[in-house]
Formats: sequence, C-alpha cells, structure tokens
Amino acid sequence: MNLHRRRCLTGLPSKRYMPSYNGGMKRVSYILIFFLILSGLATASPASGASGAQGDIRSLVSRIIAAYGGKEVVGGIRSIYAAGNIEAFMRHDHGTYEVCFKRPRKLRVATEYRRSSEIRILNGDRGYRGTDNGPLSEAGGDSLLAMVYQYKHFDLPYGLMEGSYSVSVKGKEDLLHGKPVEVLHLTDGEGPPMDVYVDTHDFFIVKVTGYFTVGDRSTALSAEFSDFRKVDGTVFPFRIINYAGGYKIAETVMRVYRLNPAIPDSLFAP
Repeated sequence: MNLHRRRCLTGLPSKRYMPSYNGGMKRVSYILIFFLILSGLATASPASGASGAQGDIRSLVSRIIAAYGGKEVVGGIRSIYAAGNIEAFMRHDHGTYEVCFKRPRKLRVATEYRRSSEIRILNGDRGYRGTDNGPLSEAGGDSLLAMVYQYKHFDLPYGLMEGSYSVSVKGKEDLLHGKPVEVLHLTDGEGPPMDVYVDTHDFFIVKVTGYFTVGDRSTALSAEFSDFRKVDGTVFPFRIINYAGGYKIAETVMRVYRLNPAIPDSLFAP
C-alpha cells in the first residue's frame, strides 16, 4: 500500500493534519509547526540569582504541567492522532493534514493540498520525506531537524516535566493583543534552541519559536496556539498560526485530537 495513502487510524474521516511550510524559501520549506519561519537567531538572557531563577523555573514548569492535566495525564500520553484543515497563504492553496505522534520519537505528518501532497516521517534518529505520491527519500540536515522540531511541539509539556531541556528565563513580554507571557529559553544537545511563551493566566503554551541556521542565514520558525479545548483530561490548541520572519504563512484549524489511539509502528517505517 502506498504510504501517502495509508492512514494513522482506520475508520476516521479522510482528513490530514499538519502544516507544510513552504513558499519561496526552498531550503526551509520543511522547517515547521508546525513549518517555515525566517528571523534572527536569539540568545537567552542570563538570569540574575541562579538559585532564585531555578526556583522560578521549577514553579513555572509545575504550573504548566498542572495546566495540561497534571503529571499522571502528561506522563500517560503515549500517542496522539490529530487532523485538521490548513490554509497555506504563500502557496495560495488549502487542504487537509493528519498527524500521528507516538513515543518514543515517532511522528508521521501527511498534508494534502489541492495541487500537491507531502508526507514526512520521523522514526528515532532517522527521517523520511516524499511529495506528490512519489517514493520516500531519507532526510538529513535541516530537513531532519525540522521534523525533530515538529515532534518536540507535541512533546513539550512532557519534555519539560522530564527535564529534557536546559531552561533559562528570558523574562515577561506582551503577546497577542497585550496578553502577558513568560518566555522560557530551551536548549538540549540536539537542537533547535527554542523560546516557549507561556500565558501567565492559564499557563498554556501559546507560542513556540525554534531557531535554525540555514547556510549563512539565521532562521526562526514560529507557531502560535489558541482556542484551547479539553480532550481526555488534557488540553490541545484547535487553532495554529505559523510565521516566517514575521509573515503569516499558514493557518490550521483542527477538527479532532485523539489521545492514546493504537497506532502501528509500521506507519513510521519507509
């Protein structure tokens, strides 16, 4: 069976999930949110008073985990199925997309526009990509790192809870019509470094920006999350907007999330 037509779950509507970042920036067309976003590389500001800063970080992370259902719920998420509709402004096209996420480190993203289609697979440390129902080819470099970034979006509350990142505080900002947020800077041994914007009212993650180096240029890929709704004890964003260098390049409206469905490992094999 052609992998471009295989679905994460049987018996669900034939829709697909996850923005395919594109448009004029060929080398970063896979780099998501979600996918694609140009800007300058940022560095975390050193926090004054290391012990106090670490205490603030632990307190904020605890509030984030509680907002997403608590340690038992966040730690119990083994797989996610998601499907929605995407409007890609730089493509001047729209379509559907589907995502299957599975721990440890498996992600399958299928996007189908009116005039093209794409599939991406992350399986451990290897990634694969195919377009327009053609054969899958192995991804590396920026393309592979973009898939890792997508995986980390879904894995963020869990990764924070498990201590997967070195975390520093960048400070408070106003985001989205004056909404106050706390900005955390996350790094690990793999990358990309990320800024995570946390709503200081409900402690949902409302924005993530990942920083990449593409050739001699710095690239920042951002996704804003809103319309949070409860699903099986946790919360998910039902609206996702992706930006490239301040330009809105795609908007996704989710139709469904399903928590811990049975997803066969074969869907993540090329």
